[in-house]
Amino acid sequence: MVTGLAPDDITRMRDQLFFDGPERNRRLSRFWLLLPLAAVIASAGVVSDSTATVIGAMIVAPLMTPILGIVLAVALTDGPNLRRCLLLVITGAAVVVAVGWLLGLFVPYPVVAQTNAQVAARVTLQLADLVAALATGAVGSVALARSDISDTLPGVAIAISLVPPLAVVGLTLESGTPRQSLAALLLFTTNVAAMADCWPHRTADLARRIPALPEAACRP
Repeated sequence: MVTGLAPDDITRMRDQLFFDGPERNRRLSRFWLLLPLAAVIASAGVVSDSTATVIGAMIVAPLMTPILGIVLAVALTDGPNLRRCLLLVITGAAVVVAVGWLLGLFVPYPVVAQTNAQVAARVTLQLADLVAALATGAVGSVALARSDISDTLPGVAIAISLVPPLAVVGLTLESGTPRQSLAALLLFTTNVAAMADCWPHRTADLARRIPALPEAACRP
């Protein structure tokens, strides 16, 4: 059980992260509508070597929701939602890779690290990437535990970089460079693991110790 969180906080987090209840179909349709579109945007951004386009894909992509849902389901020992979120992450990742591979068929040149900075940035894993992923996961957990700072979640989505590495996996597979595909997949796996390591119950106490600013103090 998650400690350090009030029942209302747990209910709010369940509503944000789980694909169940009366809103299940609506949330699933949103997930499967946005994820392929984000994959197309990310793949196009990688092919065109456009950082702004890739960032746009990070904001649109809903893949962070079931990943954090896995963490919460483990903390709550909620088997059905754990299986559901795991399935969404696995199938969602496969869809993004497939979209990247399909779009690569229409590119007349290989999309590889030697000629593309977006690919190069995602096939070279450094210690700084792991540190950034851990810090980003911690921010995401605190933002979930504290509703008054939940507006930081779009920044978390940008920093954690989930869909672009998967798009690179598909594009480099189509280009015939499996080593680079494996490296990009490793980056994705590392980011997911870093998010999963920042359990809600580990950051809950920290979130409680950070006092919310009075409303008057937030006014200009």
